[in-house]
Amino acid sequence: MNREEEFEKIKQLIKENYDDAHCGLFDSRNIVGDPMMTIFDGKYFTLDICYYYSYFEIFGTTEEEFEELYEFYDNLEKEVS
Repeated sequence: MNREEEFEKIKQLIKENYDDAHCGLFDSRNIVGDPMMTIFDGKYFTLDICYYYSYFEIFGTTEEEFEELYEFYDNLEKEVS
């Protein structure tokens, strides 16, 4: 899978798990030790989810990719509201 395919997979997984995690999308590790589960670990990206507090952590994105992903996430939030 190339970088673009992995990025699309990340979007798909966020959308599929959105009901379980709708309180944030971050590109840094939480510092309080929240329990995280890795739901995707590819060559370019890693996507973790905290089911307890309902948020995602994404690693490996460029600033531009994170902005695009955050906009995608934000649009999901608007669809639910």
